[in-house]
Amino acid sequence: MDSPASGPGNDGATGPGGPAPGGTAAPAGTAAPGGTAAPGGTAAGAVDAGASQVPAAVLRSWDQAEAKLFPLVMARPDVYERALRMITDVAARLRDTCPDVPALLAAHERGADLVAEPDPGIRPELVAAAACAMRYREIVTTGAAQRRLTALARARDQGLEWTVVEENGDLARAPYLPYQRVEAHVRSGRAVIISIEPDETLTGAVHRLDAADLDLATGELRAGAELGSYRDAEAAAQALRQLTHQGGSPDDEQPGRP
Repeated sequence: MDSPASGPGNDGATGPGGPAPGGTAAPAGTAAPGGTAAPGGTAAGAVDAGASQVPAAVLRSWDQAEAKLFPLVMARPDVYERALRMITDVAARLRDTCPDVPALLAAHERGADLVAEPDPGIRPELVAAAACAMRYREIVTTGAAQRRLTALARARDQGLEWTVVEENGDLARAPYLPYQRVEAHVRSGRAVIISIEPDETLTGAVHRLDAADLDLATGELRAGAELGSYRDAEAAAQALRQLTHQGGSPDDEQPGRP
């Protein structure tokens, strides 16, 4: 096992700051409900908006740093705790100085110099990269929440009942590339996550609908129970129409919801 002082990392591992941002997979071919509009066009998702500004090599370096540090939680918990304290300290300073991705990328260029008090047993460049990864997730999460609130506000102004508040991927290329969108009831925040993913043969599509709740104050999206999974795009579209025609009251009867 690699120590924090040496050895290669593994791309994509979950690190001390939690999992890297990712989108929920979703069903394809689902038409937006009547009266629904994507405000201002497609609503960019958190991952697409943030990752498009960060070079792939930088994202890989952040993943690799976390992949080297995370195994310490089991192998050397005392070292892991020290590393986590250092990461948290650097991330707190990045929170004050890096309000957006460009500022974070500029800070990333400082590398090990971001660590004010290095630990002899922990490589400071790994700590700096892991802290950048943590702050990056905060930035994209906050940005996604704000875009959802903006979409809701625009829909209210347009008199819409439902609207697309987030969309990731290209519907025309699903299911071979991930696709997801979130449609929310403007007044209540009740939402449906529509996703498309490949079936087990990798030749067809699975269209999935999941319940969600959108916090009208913060823009946070909380996923709920699965509402249905369909092999047929029209069946998924019909199920979505039924869900969105129920209205937005939390007391409305919703199939599949607890």
